[in-house]
Amino acid sequence: MNRLIALYKHCWSSWPGSAKWCMRLTFALVMSSLAGHLCFVAGPMFEATTNQAEIELFGITRFILVIPLALFVLYHFFESAKPSPNYTALTMARISIFEFAITIIYYTVMATNAGLVAQNVRSYDLRPVYLPRWYGWTLAIPTLLCMNYRPMLDDRSFMHVVKRTFPQQAASAGYCWAAYMGCVITDAWYGWYLNTLAIVAYLAVVVDTVVLTAERIVYTSQPILKGYSVIIKECVFVIYACVWLMGNWGYASSYACQRFYAVSDVSLKSTMAFLMFFFWANEEADTTQKVADVNKDKTS
Repeated sequence: MNRLIALYKHCWSSWPGSAKWCMRLTFALVMSSLAGHLCFVAGPMFEATTNQAEIELFGITRFILVIPLALFVLYHFFESAKPSPNYTALTMARISIFEFAITIIYYTVMATNAGLVAQNVRSYDLRPVYLPRWYGWTLAIPTLLCMNYRPMLDDRSFMHVVKRTFPQQAASAGYCWAAYMGCVITDAWYGWYLNTLAIVAYLAVVVDTVVLTAERIVYTSQPILKGYSVIIKECVFVIYACVWLMGNWGYASSYACQRFYAVSDVSLKSTMAFLMFFFWANEEADTTQKVADVNKDKTS
């Protein structure tokens, strides 16, 4: 325990102010969500059959996600079978495999209509809230952040990447939990408090993203492409938040929201995984060329 406390203090001293605010909001999210569990009543489960089209959509999406997962598994198999495997590539493949596996699992649970569907009592109409999706996002979003920032911190170890991005990952998991609780508890004031706190935590993550990108963009290779990858991720996440709010306020149907989430899950995760390997391949080619140039100079 003392070692964990010492490690946390060391990490806290190394984090910028934006990351520290992410951690403060994480504690607020956890305590507020626990209070929601203990002190308030959750709404009814969703019993209507109006979400059959959404269930069919989830079934299609999980099969589409199998394709990139299978490609990463094959790549990992062939790379690990080499006499001298590239451990950076293996790490990136494992991160991608975990990301797609989590996504397929929660889409499978939603497609089988396992009964983990609550009614969104914050919405103006009768619509479902899928607990597996929010559980999945709690794991998948922090993993996606790691996929996005690993190329930005290419000159650092993987553990350093985890240490620097942990405040964002913790806040992301926290705001997923709080947003779900804010949609299902019956007390309107506390429900909207949780939703508002989740939005504030999301904005803190965005600010820390800007700070991290500004810190690293000068020192990393291929800064323009890596900067664009961060912008793409943030734009999609902003649209995520807007679609979620539009659904709660009755400006978008439940099916439209779920269709957007499904398309975004497939496209964004595939794009982030592709860019992660694209950056690594280019950097490996540059390193090989530099070594060849040095050897050529020595022999000339």
